[in-house]
Amino acid sequence: MTDTSEVGAHHVPPDPDAPDLPTRRRPGRRGLAVIAAVLFVLLVAGTAFAVVLATRVSSFDQQQRDRADALAVAEVFTRRMDNYDTAHFARYTESVKALLSTKAKAAFDEQYKSYEQQLSRGRSVSSTGKVLMAGVGESDSDSATVLVVHDVTAKSGKASVVHHYRWNVKLVKVGARWLVDDFSGVG
Repeated sequence: MTDTSEVGAHHVPPDPDAPDLPTRRRPGRRGLAVIAAVLFVLLVAGTAFAVVLATRVSSFDQQQRDRADALAVAEVFTRRMDNYDTAHFARYTESVKALLSTKAKAAFDEQYKSYEQQLSRGRSVSSTGKVLMAGVGESDSDSATVLVVHDVTAKSGKASVVHHYRWNVKLVKVGARWLVDDFSGVG
């Protein structure tokens, strides 16, 4: 009777001229514990690195969004200040004040009382403005300074005059909104 366990199996005898190859040993329990500890440390370090990197990227993205939002508010404020018509002065002041901090609203009200009295004398005055350039100078999480370069064409009757301005617009973040806290001309 033939042994069936050998059927189909090929037995290759060892080559006496082949170099001796070291036999692979499996690591013991201690070796596996060291490998597991090293892998765990690498996993923790990689996770920490990923969290720090994601936090920095997120912080940078928020700073960029804040700068862009402050810039947009400064430009809108400038256009609102530059575009008025004495026939609609109340609407004008309300649109401007919607972008002002509490401190700036008080200053605006005081400054524009005399201006409103002059305009109420019946002389029709209007102006249109155009923002030429704007950029954020300084900013942090709750304040920003924006330089705005703009031209204003003022009309009174048939006369027309073009003014060229550069303003420093200081903004503060109140809650989630950027508001103008102060502005001044730059000479």
